[in-house]
Amino acid sequence: MPTGVYVRRPFTAEHRANMSTALKGNMNAVGCTRSPETRAKLSAAKKGGENPAKRPDVRRKMSESAKGNHSHLGHRHTPEMRARISAGCKGKTDAERHPNWQGGISRSPYGWDYSPELKAEVRRRDEHKCQLCGTPQSECSKKLAVHHIDYDKRNSDPVNLVSLCLRCHGRVHKNKKHWKGFLQAQAINAGRR
Repeated sequence: MPTGVYVRRPFTAEHRANMSTALKGNMNAVGCTRSPETRAKLSAAKKGGENPAKRPDVRRKMSESAKGNHSHLGHRHTPEMRARISAGCKGKTDAERHPNWQGGISRSPYGWDYSPELKAEVRRRDEHKCQLCGTPQSECSKKLAVHHIDYDKRNSDPVNLVSLCLRCHGRVHKNKKHWKGFLQAQAINAGRR
């Protein structure tokens, strides 16, 4: 495996038990322990008149300022404001102006033999596991993606196809030159080429 490539592997039961044991006790949100004195000060600050959010005048102000604000429901802008934002964005990310534009290659057609049956056969050959991180398909939210190693959608030769989870499939579409070489070498080592 090339240096500098991170491969995510599932946690073992022993590792999970160690993490659980380490997290028990006095841990805050970022995993730092707090002394009993600090915990007592924080607790006292949140009780009674010390905590501003508990005072009736502050609660009233908070309630008044929240009226009509439905950001928790996803309604952050009025319809008029959304229309203005939409009009201002038109044309800025169309086709060639979009930062991820690659000359329309995403619309190039697949080969006639790239079928659901072929994809199922590739997944079966790869034992229904992602060939980069080893995650089984049963742990994924969707079926494994069948990736073209040489990035040519018309080349549906089974030795040019590999099963990847959605996370790894997204990774291999960045720095394509590196991943093409890596996946070809992996196919040779697995005896598929």
